[in-house]
Amino acid sequence: MATNHYFNKFNSKAEQRLVQDLVDEAIKIHGVDMIYIPRSIINEDEIFGEDRQPKFENGRGIEMYVDNYEAYEGEGEQITNIGLEIKDRMSVIMSRKRFLETFADKKYKYPREGDLIYFPLDEALFEINFIDREYNFFNFGKIFSYKMECSMFKVTGEDFDSGFDVVDGVTSAAMSQLFLANLGTGEGTFTEGEVSYLYTSTGSTGATMNVINWNSAATEATLQMVEGSISDATRLLGDSSGATFAITSIGLTQEFFAKDPIQNNTDFGFGSASFLDFTDTDPFSEGDLLCLAQLFIMSLFVKSLWLSVLCLMKFLCKEETQMVIR
Repeated sequence: MATNHYFNKFNSKAEQRLVQDLVDEAIKIHGVDMIYIPRSIINEDEIFGEDRQPKFENGRGIEMYVDNYEAYEGEGEQITNIGLEIKDRMSVIMSRKRFLETFADKKYKYPREGDLIYFPLDEALFEINFIDREYNFFNFGKIFSYKMECSMFKVTGEDFDSGFDVVDGVTSAAMSQLFLANLGTGEGTFTEGEVSYLYTSTGSTGATMNVINWNSAATEATLQMVEGSISDATRLLGDSSGATFAITSIGLTQEFFAKDPIQNNTDFGFGSASFLDFTDTDPFSEGDLLCLAQLFIMSLFVKSLWLSVLCLMKFLCKEETQMVIR
């Protein structure tokens, strides 16, 4: 059964363009200039389908309408058994046309779960958790906007190269990846927190690093780069301690250092190494692991012997009963 062709409610290009322009104008009037940052998969886990160290790059500025009219949604700030957790959520609406124009070179058809949005009013990053791609549900036969459900993003060492200092500063200015230097011959003792310098056989490299942790037993130094490069470095010199050691090898670790003086997670992590010992492979036998093994084997032998005696007694009782019956 055909619809009435005199009333064109779903195929009028002029009406669709008009509604799209009205949606764009409303968002431009009442919206907020945000930054949309796509997530790039660097090393995908084929089993779990995720990337533990993704990269956020090629951010683009785009206006969005914040659908929360009173406050953040979600559970808010909570004190849990692992400390303070912020579980703020918000809903934002973005023009479909403006998104396609902004990312025309990337050929994105729609926003993606896992991408980030920078909210400048709160200077916070939000992760897109769900996208309602049929938010207008085909008014005039077309989709004009997307509604995205977002949650506060917790930075855990991801690589940021969005092209916006205000975004990259949230991560790069607050955290830095640490270096581990395996040292050879030398003298002195580095002081944790002191400034150190890298040298080559011909002189200084111009690189400055902070000593985060000094392990004299293993002759290892955990360092934070302040400026410069580790290229061709052969010697490490402490500024205040005067300690100097030859560098056997130096490279990045998987640990990060919080530059904010209020955050002391890194200090706790390295400080606990001085009194927490995880090298003991036998914490319960008090050093007599062989004796425990012998006792375990003996208990198995006694148990098997006792079961054999029970089976023999049961068999003898059965034979005696049969003889009485006869």
